[in-house]
Amino acid sequence: MNKATKVVLALALAIIVGAMGFIVGFAVAHSVTAPELAALHPANAAASGLASTVNHVQQLLDDNALNPPSESSATAGAVQGLLSSNGDKYAMYFDAKQLKAFNQETAGSFGGIGVSLGEKNGAAYVIDVYPGTPAAKAGIKAGDTFVSINGVTKPKWSSNDVVQKVRGDIGTTVTVGVNRPPATGTGPGTNLTFTLTRENIVYPNIKSEKIGNVGYIRLGEFNAKAADDVSKAVQDLTKQGAKSFVLDLRDNPGGLLDEAVGVSSLFIHDGVIVRIDERNKPEQVLEANGTKLTDAPLVVLVDSNSASASEITAGALQDYGRAILVGEKSYGKGSVQTIEDLGDGSAVKFTTAHYLTPKKRAINGIGLTPDVVVTMDPLKQQNRATDTQLQRALEIAAQKAAGK
Repeated sequence: MNKATKVVLALALAIIVGAMGFIVGFAVAHSVTAPELAALHPANAAASGLASTVNHVQQLLDDNALNPPSESSATAGAVQGLLSSNGDKYAMYFDAKQLKAFNQETAGSFGGIGVSLGEKNGAAYVIDVYPGTPAAKAGIKAGDTFVSINGVTKPKWSSNDVVQKVRGDIGTTVTVGVNRPPATGTGPGTNLTFTLTRENIVYPNIKSEKIGNVGYIRLGEFNAKAADDVSKAVQDLTKQGAKSFVLDLRDNPGGLLDEAVGVSSLFIHDGVIVRIDERNKPEQVLEANGTKLTDAPLVVLVDSNSASASEITAGALQDYGRAILVGEKSYGKGSVQTIEDLGDGSAVKFTTAHYLTPKKRAINGIGLTPDVVVTMDPLKQQNRATDTQLQRALEIAAQKAAGK
């Protein structure tokens, strides 16, 4: 399993065992009655009641439903219902295909069309189109907002919905409809349809360049290569003469906790990076790993789509006074999810803990407030001349490098 599984906390095993009991009960309920299951151990009484009810509903559907569910869809629905029963909006069931896609994404490569996504008012739009990919060849452009996928039209497509529908086997096709905003920035825009053949996409997760004497680094997500990629970028830009840095975490949805610690450690020599608050457990702390590369001034860009691992990194850098945060309040996802295999190629993800910044600031549902607030339409990121958040960050970084 990838690094995501290493986030597992002790409580997770107990919860998964309970979930496995439910799944097994669902499968064997025809041969083991609820009283018999309860008699095996008193603690099984509640679980047996749940299994009995689920089995009853399944039988009703099998006998009377106009469209009875398949075994796979019934299992997925039952498990997802259990995962979501406590209000955990991040809990998710992955079947074998979905788990493969998730692992490919966190590893940094996958099958798809070659775009990165953001959300504005709950609607997914294209942030960037990667050169040489199906999207680039077809003519999809940054700023295009998704309207339909494979003939299904929705008022708003979330980025997660787009990812699930657009990903698929290499060589298969997907048809996407987009609305392209007018050049003037006002009006209804133009609806366009593209049919693309999926290819293996190696995710270009990082962009870096020297702008004046400032090293600019944009990180797409905290995948398994994030810390190594940022480390290389810092070293390369330093050799080119960069005197300060801008780390752009806008539209970065997060990713692996280990990588957030790794990226933070490139700028912080020692100390707590994140505190993990788990139920019925002592507070766990993850500290800088001793890989610090630079003392150069640092500015971090965040916006309302900066979440999870992005907030861990930005929060730690802000707490230590190591970076100035510029942009808009971050998303506010301060929770840790654990992924556990179910032994049949599928897996479940659910929340096991909350995290706090080094100074014990809670982020979940709150977000991080930048030191310098710059409000901006996210679509203006497409053009550096209109990207006022980036301009302000570069200005501050240049001033800090000059000792001002």
